[in-house]
Amino acid sequence: MKTKAVLLIFVSAFAAVLAGCTKEPPKCSDESTFALVRQIIAEQLGGREGVTDKELEENLKIELPRASAFDEKIKKFSCSAKLVAGGTIQLPITYESQLDDKDEHIVSVGGISRIDLYQLKIAVSNSINGAREEKRGELSQGHETERPQKNISAISGYWRGALEGDGEMSIKPAAGGFNVDLNVSSPSGCAGAIEGVGSVVNNVLTLIKKEGDQVCTVTIRFEGEAAEIDEDNCSYYHGAACGFSGVLNRKNQD
Repeated sequence: MKTKAVLLIFVSAFAAVLAGCTKEPPKCSDESTFALVRQIIAEQLGGREGVTDKELEENLKIELPRASAFDEKIKKFSCSAKLVAGGTIQLPITYESQLDDKDEHIVSVGGISRIDLYQLKIAVSNSINGAREEKRGELSQGHETERPQKNISAISGYWRGALEGDGEMSIKPAAGGFNVDLNVSSPSGCAGAIEGVGSVVNNVLTLIKKEGDQVCTVTIRFEGEAAEIDEDNCSYYHGAACGFSGVLNRKNQD
């Protein structure tokens, strides 16, 4: 059986020729279906040049697949699942699986917006680059656990200082990265808060949060006992008179 990945717009062109086909298409949970779903998403993220099959599989995981419908006439499964990107972003997706008259496996993917693609691209890129950097560190130092432990101790903790207002932040290790709890307040009464799991590459932590059509990106660069914070498009999470950008210093939590 040959395989071919197509975008949703091409599905209708194959439906008519599949009407008389008696072979069963690969199911929603088949690895061949997963592979084509990942291939389509990778292409929408800008291609997969230099990315191995293993890296793609580890950073675009498809969980809880199920068939929502089966069209007997054209032998097509309609599917839904949870996409986990880079260990940090979780997104519900839909996809379809069928065979054409030449036994080519046709897969289409839906349920991913342009904003979703932006988040997925950052999460996957950060995860792959971080894993490669850790591997290089392990090979050069000869210790498998030294670098991850160093990152945890350098990033975890309690931080306070001047943002666009008085700021404080706590960071703790979490599944898929680090949990960030960032707060800001000002004497004028402006206040803001954001919390979520961010991914780390070298000493830079990136936290991405989505609210409606707004994608907020918080970038935290760690240098010794200081954390420089930059935000982009995060006004939903704070008032107009304060913001998350600034510098915090590591402190002992009271």
